[in-house]
Amino acid sequence: MEWWPIIKISWGVAGLVIAGIIMVVALRARGVFRWHRAIRREIDALAAEAEAETAPPARRRAIKIIISRCDDIFRSLSPEIGDIERQRTFIRTIAACYFPDAGRPELQISLGQCLRSLEASLSRFDRILQRPGIGRIRALNIRQIRGVYDWSADLMQRPFMKWYLSHRKFIQRMSRIRLVILPDPFSLLFFLSQRLVVLVMMKNLVADITLYLGRLALEAYDCTEPACMMESDEILEETLEELSQMEESRALPLSPRVAEIRKRLVGFPALMISTPTWMDWKKAVQESADILAREHFPDSARPLEEAAIGPLLVRTRSWLSTLARGEKIAIVRYIYKTRLETLFQAKDLTDLVLPTAVRSFVRHAFNAYGWLKWPWKVYRWSKRASLPGIAVDLGWTFGKKSAIAMIYGKSFDQICEEIDWVYRLSSRIKTTGRVGKK
Repeated sequence: MEWWPIIKISWGVAGLVIAGIIMVVALRARGVFRWHRAIRREIDALAAEAEAETAPPARRRAIKIIISRCDDIFRSLSPEIGDIERQRTFIRTIAACYFPDAGRPELQISLGQCLRSLEASLSRFDRILQRPGIGRIRALNIRQIRGVYDWSADLMQRPFMKWYLSHRKFIQRMSRIRLVILPDPFSLLFFLSQRLVVLVMMKNLVADITLYLGRLALEAYDCTEPACMMESDEILEETLEELSQMEESRALPLSPRVAEIRKRLVGFPALMISTPTWMDWKKAVQESADILAREHFPDSARPLEEAAIGPLLVRTRSWLSTLARGEKIAIVRYIYKTRLETLFQAKDLTDLVLPTAVRSFVRHAFNAYGWLKWPWKVYRWSKRASLPGIAVDLGWTFGKKSAIAMIYGKSFDQICEEIDWVYRLSSRIKTTGRVGKK
């Protein structure tokens, strides 16, 4: 029996199988590696900037924090998406490079600086939406991704994966194929798994969003413009008058339960008794998101996790764009140019010693004129009533409270509208299987 033809046929079949595997791997990995290289180019550009002799020490430290965070994400086999609180801590760490002695370094810039930096960052966010390969995860929702992460955690406990992880660096050093296409031979198996492709894609997305937030914070806090204005009587009157000339925006058609949450956040008299914090705003958004998600996914055990990646990214871009426009806040010079920390240090009504007549007028004036015109009316009435000291206290307190109501209220309204769109579009994807363009 002639074995040589059989051996040649076997080699040919094996070659075809290997070629097919490499083709599948190449097709699946193409977008992954192009995305990864694009992020790496931006990180390398930041690193070169930090190494320049002209780079200020604060900016150099901030850049190193950004690069370190991105490297940690790339080194992790399954980096967590992270919640908004983790990203806030990241931004605060960058801010501390510029304001190391401040108790709340993230509030040491003006609203104007924040809005200008946000507007300038939108083109960077657009690049995330256009990354090669991102289309493969647009239709996936948080529940599916969470399932992949759970599967990954279980995989990491398998004996062969523990062995691989303990010898990972050695395998990468010995592997020649990594110079051509992949980090090591195990990646051939990894990219044949759809779940592992999703993991790598999510790693790129988390790193990309982290890099976006880091650069946004870097440009915002690196601004040299002084974020403060003197609080004189003339500035007070100018500010209150400018506030009174702004048009009161109509409330969005929120559901009654969401409207009640908004009232607890920035309604009267809640805002006058205590100034809402970041945690209050975050909690209000989370409660509202749960309500809106249940309206679109009433049968889901975890409706919040039904949000798909595509709609989440697109509507986040829409929200950032709306925030960046600032709703013409620039016409109120004091609010636009004053440090955020100063605005959020407004006194509460309980801190002021006021006559009964003044307290009564305050409530009636708010009901009659609303947040924007009310501080100006109260200030002018107190001044005419020969209460100049009280007038100044009331003016600054209520003026800052109105600014806080505007910042928290508008951002809450806008994000609730976008959340509603996220779950509306996610429901459509679940029904049709297609990612819409809106």
